[in-house]
Amino acid sequence: MIETLRRVTHSLSAQLIVVFLLASMAYTYAAGFTLQLFQDSDYLRRIVGAHISLHADYVLKDIGIPPSIARAEDITQRIPVDIRLIGPGIDWTSDERFPPLDEIPFGPLSLLDLSDANLSDMEDWVKQLEKVEFARYQKHAYVKLIQGDYEIVFVSPKIANEPLPIYNSTLIFSVVGLLVLLGCFLAVNFLINPIQAMQQGAARIGGGDLDFRIQKRRRNDLGDLADGINAMASDLQGMLEAKRQLMLAISHELRSPLTRTKVALEFLDDANVKQSILEDVGEMESLISDILESEALNTRHASLRREPANLADIAAQVIDVDFGQRGSERIQFDSPSHSMDGDYDITRIRLLLRNLIENALRHSPDGSRPVEVSFGLAGDKVFVKVVDHGEGISAEDLERITEPFYRADPARSRHTGGFGLGLYLCRRIVEAHGGELVMSSKPGTGTSAIAILSPRA
Repeated sequence: MIETLRRVTHSLSAQLIVVFLLASMAYTYAAGFTLQLFQDSDYLRRIVGAHISLHADYVLKDIGIPPSIARAEDITQRIPVDIRLIGPGIDWTSDERFPPLDEIPFGPLSLLDLSDANLSDMEDWVKQLEKVEFARYQKHAYVKLIQGDYEIVFVSPKIANEPLPIYNSTLIFSVVGLLVLLGCFLAVNFLINPIQAMQQGAARIGGGDLDFRIQKRRRNDLGDLADGINAMASDLQGMLEAKRQLMLAISHELRSPLTRTKVALEFLDDANVKQSILEDVGEMESLISDILESEALNTRHASLRREPANLADIAAQVIDVDFGQRGSERIQFDSPSHSMDGDYDITRIRLLLRNLIENALRHSPDGSRPVEVSFGLAGDKVFVKVVDHGEGISAEDLERITEPFYRADPARSRHTGGFGLGLYLCRRIVEAHGGELVMSSKPGTGTSAIAILSPRA
């Protein structure tokens, strides 16, 4: 219910309908208030009162006093009304079904306040109206004229005729209002329907499907907006392609001299110098690879090559192949109790695990407890946890430890660590897999790195 209400309040069409509804309510209230003021005005009372008084005078003169039955019959034949005459020596009705007068709730017309002092300047017709009473009874309208001892009662329509049905005006207005609102909603929904298509298209483009284009459905501002989004997608596609070509060129131009250097080193006789230079070249190659990989992952459009695999099996292979004897001696591998099957980018998961384990081993002094590698479930996601028992990381450094090129120890050498890209790459790989990298540490106790991954795309 709350979610439905949130969606309704978030809907642009619903908001527009609310605006229309409030505007119509304000208009209706203003119109009703104005009409009420007009009805309550003395001007309207004088007009209505004078006309009623004039008609009453005409009727009395036409029928006469005492009333003439012949004149009354003539009136009923010319006008669709029934008449009843009551007075000394006369009790006549044009229709025997005329109801008894004591059953009819006669009274003054509510519109006319005859006691209002402002009407004193029209005393003649006011006195005339004091002899006129009105009633509505059994769906007929009754008017009673009192003249001396005589009463003349008119009823319309004729009693013999079926009166027109009286509709519930409130119900009618409510139904019509609802139909109007429904029509407004459908019209507004039709007008802004392209927004939903653009929202879905923008989500697909933002997710990396840069070949997708939004279909233009309107030749208006929304159509222009769709064209703008499509143009933006084309521009992004061109820029990303240019970036990819640039990275390929940089990779080639940087690695080519390193390859030539390694070939030239084969002819160097001094083994110590040769080994030192090879290690430096290896560091440079590793740095170039890490920079290129981090740049490839530093975008929402990072493309993963997911394929079915078991996270624990990948970790076991990394420990066996990349760490060999050192891994069997210094790494404690805890087999998972739950299935770690999923779709992963195996190459990048191997890089993630290798970096996390290498980082843990590097900061575990000789003789310390082994590095622990374990697995678990976190809702619909899986995680791998790597724990070392080394010197730990301060709270200040822990906040920035996954930033590129940041190291708690600013001295960069192959003996104390890399160039600060390892954990940054790990974070990017985890985020590309729809998860997060959680680091926790306490100085003097050790560090824990938990990589939470979504096993499905």
